[in-house]
Amino acid sequence: MIFEYVSISIVCVLLLGVAFSDAEDLSEPEKNFEHLWGEFDTRYALFLPKRIDWDLIYEIYRPKVTPQTSDDELFEIMSSMLTHLNDLHVRLDSKNPPRSFRSGKSHEAMMEQFGTVDNFISYFRQRPIDKKYSKTGLQERHEDIFVFTWLTDDVGYFHFSKFRDVEKSSEVVDEIVANFKNAKGIIIDVRKNGGGDDHVGKAIADRFTDKKRLYMTIQDKNGPGHEDFAEPVEWYVQPDGPIQFTKPIILLTDFTSGSAAENFALALRVLPHATIVGDFTSGCFADAEADKLPNGWYFSLSVNLFKDQNGFCWEGIGVPPDLRIINTKEDLENKKDRVLEFAVELIDAGIVKKCVGKNE
Repeated sequence: MIFEYVSISIVCVLLLGVAFSDAEDLSEPEKNFEHLWGEFDTRYALFLPKRIDWDLIYEIYRPKVTPQTSDDELFEIMSSMLTHLNDLHVRLDSKNPPRSFRSGKSHEAMMEQFGTVDNFISYFRQRPIDKKYSKTGLQERHEDIFVFTWLTDDVGYFHFSKFRDVEKSSEVVDEIVANFKNAKGIIIDVRKNGGGDDHVGKAIADRFTDKKRLYMTIQDKNGPGHEDFAEPVEWYVQPDGPIQFTKPIILLTDFTSGSAAENFALALRVLPHATIVGDFTSGCFADAEADKLPNGWYFSLSVNLFKDQNGFCWEGIGVPPDLRIINTKEDLENKKDRVLEFAVELIDAGIVKKCVGKNE
């Protein structure tokens, strides 16, 4: 997701029946709180699917802000308020001094497991597959975004770290599909994938599709009300590319699979020959926009509504795996990928099958 920081003017917002006609009546801490709450009130797209009472949130946190509230206290109050949104695309950042907050259960899981953002970034930048699992060596393409290899004589594997450049990504996946055309099954890995362009995800999924299938809809927020949305735009997977691989596919996911990686999971989820193995994805599907508070702090918020083919919104939850299995802390320390090994076993045993609830 690309964030573009732009300045906006302060607007008067009707908050809980009280009209603030003169912004000068408020202190600086109060102005910035009102501005943040008001921008989310009119622009945030996910109050309804998450069943969040934003007015109630205001009643809880507004009294905490006074003319005497310090910057540190204000940042903490705002962060606590935004925590209730459980949305990894919701951020609050200041530069002087540097402060950063990110909402969402995946961020909480990251901090619990890795302790610091730097530790997580170091982990995230490593390939999810260790070279010991590769039978033929890891082959990298497209600025090392893609890596593919044979795991056994019959099982192919590829991982990609982001969704970027439809044309180039399509070329690489066409090469990968051709390389694995005689495989018994392919494991596609979107762990440690932070997202990007959903059109790339569709193009990749099209190489594994047997026929045209609806997999998600998107509605842009188009007004200030919590129910104001444009008509839904339907997204379909459909066969594309010189070869389509329609034998068993296993998609590996976990909480490090975010944004476009989750929408890609929605696409594969409708295929009868695909099975999702691992853990829930991060739970942040929507596109995000970034903006500025009057005091110069940056914030971002989700501005549209993604639903699966059945009209269900997985925001804050994540795409569920068909078969849940996770790597333990001990596994990670010993470079053992229990999830990958399980996926190989499934394909080798020929027991990958259509999961209940997938549409035809």
